[in-house]
This record gives sequence, structure tokens and C-alpha cells, in this order.
Amino acid sequence: MSAELPSPPPAPAPSPRIGRLVLGIVVIVVGVGWLLELLGVEGFPWGVIVPAALILVGGALLLVAGRGGSQAGLITAGAVLLALLVLGSAIDVPFGGGVGARTEHPVSIASIQDEYRLGVGELTLDLTHVRDLEPSGSPRPIHARVGVGHLLVIVPGGAAVRVSASAGLGQVQIFDAQGSGFDVQRSVSSPETGTAVLDLSLSVGLGQVEVRRG
Repeated sequence: MSAELPSPPPAPAPSPRIGRLVLGIVVIVVGVGWLLELLGVEGFPWGVIVPAALILVGGALLLVAGRGGSQAGLITAGAVLLALLVLGSAIDVPFGGGVGARTEHPVSIASIQDEYRLGVGELTLDLTHVRDLEPSGSPRPIHARVGVGHLLVIVPGGAAVRVSASAGLGQVQIFDAQGSGFDVQRSVSSPETGTAVLDLSLSVGLGQVEVRRG
């Protein structure tokens, strides 16, 4: 009677270490960028983070493709990153400027910055405390932008303003004028006659731009 040959050992299940490694690298890079933004360090290349992460996920999928088993985690991460990349390219979403809620309330023309930026979150620019606005002279240009979220600008009740606002995807509301959808653009001068003292250029990649009087 011949001895039975031992059955081959089961193939080892694919290790989830690669998926965790990819996720860990992406989290570390995003965390370092966020920290640099909070410290006021400019120039972090946010625009390459999503494409680089997508390449990393694709490389990991190729590495584990021959091992069998499920790579659902990596596939899901790749799909999410691809969607973010396509969406960001289509509506021009900037990721620089930090994350969170921020309120700016300058008290004079001199204290108004030329540009305000926020990557993700809510940015409120309250101009009702500016007391030295002069009806004569050149209007004060102000640029403000939010990548993803809500941009709210509050202007003084009696000030003449000129507003140009846009949203890649979302809503624009300037006083009583509003619009929503893709590539929304609105321009309003209020009042319609007279010299504007504030010239606002506002934009949001994904979200809402709102202008109201305080």
C-alpha cells in the first residue's frame, strides 16, 4: 500500500502590510504639509500630493497583483484619489492656505491684506470694522479664495462695492443675486451708481461664496 503524498501547504494570504504602508505614507505627507501651513511655511507642493498618492497606490496594486486575495482597500483608495484628481482638475480646487475655520476683521484700509486664502474650511472676512473708507479715490482691491468650503464676506452697510465672484462647483450669492451649479460667475456693483470703495474678487473651488452687508 503506497503512502499518501502530503497535501501542499495552503498559499499564504496576501499581507495587508502594503496597504497600511501606502496609507501611512499618504497620511504622513499630508500631515507634514498641514503642519508647514500652520507654521506659515509657504511653497508646499499640494498640487502634486494627489497624483503622487495615486501613483503610489497603483504601484502597490501591481506589486500585490500576483499574490491573489482581495486588494479592496487599495482599489478603494485608488478610486477615491482618482475621483479627487479628476474633480480637482475640472474645477481647479486649490489645496494651499490651511484647513479649518478662520475669521479676519481688519480695522483700517492699511490692515487689509491683498489676498486671503484657505484650503479647506470656512473663511469669514468681516470688513464692517474698517472705519477709514473714503468714497473718493481708487477702490481698494481685495482677493479671497477658498479651495473647498465656505467663503463669507461681510461689507459695511453703506459702502459702495464692486464684487466679482465665482465657484467651480457650488453656489454664489451676492446680496440678492445668486446662482449655483458648475462654473458659476456673478458680478455685482452696489449701489449701481457711484464710485466703489471696495473691489472684491472672490472664488471657491468647491462650495459657496456669500457676500452680505453687516
